Amino acid sequence: MGRSLGYHSYGIMLATALAGVAGCTGDVGDPDPSESGSGTSGGVTLPDGTESVSLLPARIRRLTNAEYAASARALTGTTTNPSEGFAPDSRQDGFTVNDAQRVDPVLAKQLAAAAETLAAEVKGKVAELAPCADPGTQAESCARAFITSFGGRAYRRPLGAAEADALLAVYQVGAKGATYADGIELVARAVLQSPGFLYLTELGDGSGGGALALTPHELASSLSYLITAGPPDDALMEAAVAGTLSTPEGREAEVRRLLQTSAARERIVRVVREWLGVDRIAMTAKDSNVYSKFADVRASMERETEDFVTEVLMNSTGTVGELLGADWSIVDQPLSQVYGAPGAGRVSLSGRRGLLNQGAFLAVNAHATETAPVLRGVTVLRRVACVNIPSPTELSINVVPPVPDPSKTTRERFEIHSTDPACRACHNSIDPIGFSFEQFDGMGMLRATDNGTKVNSAVNVAIGADFDGAYTDSNALAQALSTSPTVRSCFARNVFRASAGRSDKTAAASEESFLKAWNAVPEAEQGKLVETLITYVKSSLFSHRRPQ
Repeated sequence: MGRSLGYHSYGIMLATALAGVAGCTGDVGDPDPSESGSGTSGGVTLPDGTESVSLLPARIRRLTNAEYAASARALTGTTTNPSEGFAPDSRQDGFTVNDAQRVDPVLAKQLAAAAETLAAEVKGKVAELAPCADPGTQAESCARAFITSFGGRAYRRPLGAAEADALLAVYQVGAKGATYADGIELVARAVLQSPGFLYLTELGDGSGGGALALTPHELASSLSYLITAGPPDDALMEAAVAGTLSTPEGREAEVRRLLQTSAARERIVRVVREWLGVDRIAMTAKDSNVYSKFADVRASMERETEDFVTEVLMNSTGTVGELLGADWSIVDQPLSQVYGAPGAGRVSLSGRRGLLNQGAFLAVNAHATETAPVLRGVTVLRRVACVNIPSPTELSINVVPPVPDPSKTTRERFEIHSTDPACRACHNSIDPIGFSFEQFDGMGMLRATDNGTKVNSAVNVAIGADFDGAYTDSNALAQALSTSPTVRSCFARNVFRASAGRSDKTAAASEESFLKAWNAVPEAEQGKLVETLITYVKSSLFSHRRPQ
């Protein structure tokens, strides 16, 4: 902006920012009668009999980088990616949506810079975003109208009187000795850094007791960010005001409507990619002396997972079974050549069944110069089968990697684990699964030999799971995983963790409550990501919280 931001202006902006969540905590302004829930002074009656102890705790959650970008675009109309270059999101169990996100000093500076840039765009579009027929005599009246509209959309709820007054004070500082547009710019800059914009609340109506009902506007925001990773649209806000979202059926109808949007497709694809960690392919590097082709196809591998997951979820069965067991994929020409596929586009790939045998998964779960059977095995066990594999640190074990030996295959080197009493218990489960992928090298290319010796990918899995058995390679294993009830249940758990943004021990009761509801769904629907999402949205786990 054209004016420097003095200490007094900063103080008012800070006060306004703090007020941005005050309307949610009840510290500022009168409560909004429209935000009252179904509870009484004795608390809220849970509609489906869910015990309050199994509810997630009330909280305030910071937007992820993707959610921030979508929110800023919806609010300001920018066509840029405002969160590009932000510090990476913290992850919880692999997922970026969680309540561990913080605003540290580095991110605070990045948020301030982004707000300044976005506010300058708002100033440039003041005639569109904050029109005023006579800025000379009606400036403050016009500013109040802008604050009500812009602030309400930013905070995703109506502003309280104290909040609107505080933002008007910001406008007055910005416009003093300057112009109406300068005042509007400063308001936008303050709002875009406020907790009311940066955080989602799940605090409920404050009725107390053993459960808290989320307010109508909290329901709208929670539902929208869950499905589209962005703020509620007008139709969803209207549903909130009408009280439609208070019923499971009303929430389901809105979910199915939102699922038709491109934003929903992007959000759901992101969930699946974070589930297996394949979204990290963009940051994966390889030694170019060993894998000279990797840099040329890394972007192709990223596109493959995006296109494949989109096709399965939106145009096919939408099941975890197909995600893991499909005998086809969607590849471009460079990747087609690396895979030895019969062309580009949607092609038959019976030798690369599902996500686990695609380049992104194989490359991410490998080292810069060689394969990593342990990484591949642990990822499958933890993420696909929900088998708890403790880390060596938890077991106070000092891991010494097998010594490089050009006369042995990777499998032969790593088989030393089975002879070490300290390692044997875990690695007897991990290594067979990891070894099944040995026909693929560290960047995911098919190989027949390793260090001049024929590759052996045949394994016998014996971990006490319903997919125990002998397999010729990872494709045979993937086919078994695709039909496993254990895997289907694990996938539902991961959908819950990604949706609730919680996976720590304090959420264990909530997860089990969700699994109980999920098990009541017809078996044909259980493996479908969308239906699993809807099961969560319709439950009291979505609409209610327990006090901290």
